[in-house]
Amino acid sequence: MVKIDKTPLPDEIKIKSESDYRGGQVFELLVKDCRNKCYICEDKEPTGLNVEHRIPHKGDKTLKYDWDNLFLSCVHCNNTKNICIDNTKDVIINPITLDPEEYIEIAISAVDGLKEKVIINKLKDTETVDTTVKLLNYVYNGAPTDIKRLESANLRNKIMREVSRFQLYVSGFKEEADLGYHELITKEISKRSAFAAFKRNIIRKDPEVVENFSEELY
Repeated sequence: MVKIDKTPLPDEIKIKSESDYRGGQVFELLVKDCRNKCYICEDKEPTGLNVEHRIPHKGDKTLKYDWDNLFLSCVHCNNTKNICIDNTKDVIINPITLDPEEYIEIAISAVDGLKEKVIINKLKDTETVDTTVKLLNYVYNGAPTDIKRLESANLRNKIMREVSRFQLYVSGFKEEADLGYHELITKEISKRSAFAAFKRNIIRKDPEVVENFSEELY
């Protein structure tokens, strides 16, 4: 998850029904603000999309049609959130008001050289962070159904391909910085990039290169 800057909804646009946010101007603005990717897992090419309510509305029209409660989510993350999180009391980090990267760091690594696993560490200890970490663990490492475990495995494969390519850029930059690698890395650590939180964490953790991208990380 990365920070999202929500554009204020123009005064002439009102959300009064599901159709108002599932298409048209509201949906277009939502896609733009969420950078055309799922706000939870950061996949830019999911097989299905939903408009997700960060705070479950449970029939409350104020929450259901609240612009700041609407996010673009892939079907996998939306379903996983409904299955694994207690929607009666728990909410995840609000990426509009908080920067998730200040509360959580995330990485992917191979376990025994065979299976990838996403590692999620808390940087601050709050109930909201706990809930977010719980959700992300299920999203990336598998919820308790066979279908969800397969979806998570496919998602990890995508992440590993992205991260492996990115690490080649980092290695190239260390060897020969002036061959265009700075531009490539800058593009990849943009919050618009797929799985940006993983790539940005790689740079933050590398003392050899982090100072070269301090402006891009903040």
